Amino acid sequence: MKLLTMITLVLILQMSLFAEFELPEIHTNIVIQAESYFGDNDVVQDSSYGGDFENTIYTVPVNKFAVRSATIEAEGKFKEKIEYNMEIGMATCTGGLGINVLLMEAGLFYKPNKFMKIGFMKGHIMRGFEMHNECVGVLTAEKAHFLDVFKNQCHPTGLIFEADYDFTETMGFETQIGILNGPKEESFDTEYDRNIGLIFRTPLPGLSVGGYYNLIKQDLGNINQETNMPIYEKGNRFGFGADFDFNNIFLRGEYYAGKGFTGSLIPEIIKPADDLEMNAFYIEGAYTIKTNSETIPYIQPYVMYQSWNKAADLDAFYWNDPATTIDDNILCENFVSNYLTAGITFGLDEEHTKLKIDYEFPVTVPDNESEEAGKLIVRLQTGF
Repeated sequence: MKLLTMITLVLILQMSLFAEFELPEIHTNIVIQAESYFGDNDVVQDSSYGGDFENTIYTVPVNKFAVRSATIEAEGKFKEKIEYNMEIGMATCTGGLGINVLLMEAGLFYKPNKFMKIGFMKGHIMRGFEMHNECVGVLTAEKAHFLDVFKNQCHPTGLIFEADYDFTETMGFETQIGILNGPKEESFDTEYDRNIGLIFRTPLPGLSVGGYYNLIKQDLGNINQETNMPIYEKGNRFGFGADFDFNNIFLRGEYYAGKGFTGSLIPEIIKPADDLEMNAFYIEGAYTIKTNSETIPYIQPYVMYQSWNKAADLDAFYWNDPATTIDDNILCENFVSNYLTAGITFGLDEEHTKLKIDYEFPVTVPDNESEEAGKLIVRLQTGF
């Protein structure tokens, strides 16, 4: 068996050399963390449905250890015209990838020249700076809360055109156009996700600006009463922002807005999902301190503030539907969730391994939602 394996590997190597096929680069990423939550369950007297009993409408998550992410990626090329990549692994992200081993990313591209390519891809789409990054590759332990609804779906699949061109040593642009499957991966005629993103590298070293526009058609939870089938409705998203990363300073901020959202706590009779508008923004910054120590080469304190208006086009409403209400006639006029995150990253080597301590807590809570618990994450991460 060992001899057969060795012969097979030699034959593959010879065929690779004959076909001018470069062996792929292999990358791994492992993220393990401890999660602790600080807060109280939200328990109320529920008189809906003619009863009178206690109802827990928010439960504080349990403290636990978790493998946040563990992946292996291969990427390579055939001659200069064909590029490919594939990533398998698991992730416990809020986007719902779950804990099973999955094909997380894959791509196959044709490059007619050095700065552009076209092909098929499953992976992160250019919807601004933050959403284009890997989930465990951003400044804070987790991305801003609102990005889960603005990104529509995790790792969509579709036809991709990309270009990356440098005008000068510091100035250039990167763009991506995607014609993607919808969140349920139904027929193109039923649902879709069409996206265009642009990042412009300015003449000022380290400063980039960018934005994106997204047209979608998706199931927002409404049913056709005649056919008993989902109604697929149109919506849109857009965003813009800036990113500055130079020497020891990192700053990033982005604004997002859109129309047509599912999963909102706004009753359908008050504001239909296809007509609901949201906007949000975040701003974050960090400063890297070099220590000249082999044990901890650098320390990076950071902070992020995020704000999410979950009903930007709604002034107020009374929460008084007897089928869903907890208390009748509650006036809801604030729909904004604000969060503050502060943390510190300790570099355990110059590049690959780090320890992150991250604490996030809610600053303000919408009138029709429970206050979330504060969250402390202690994370050990490595990758190469």
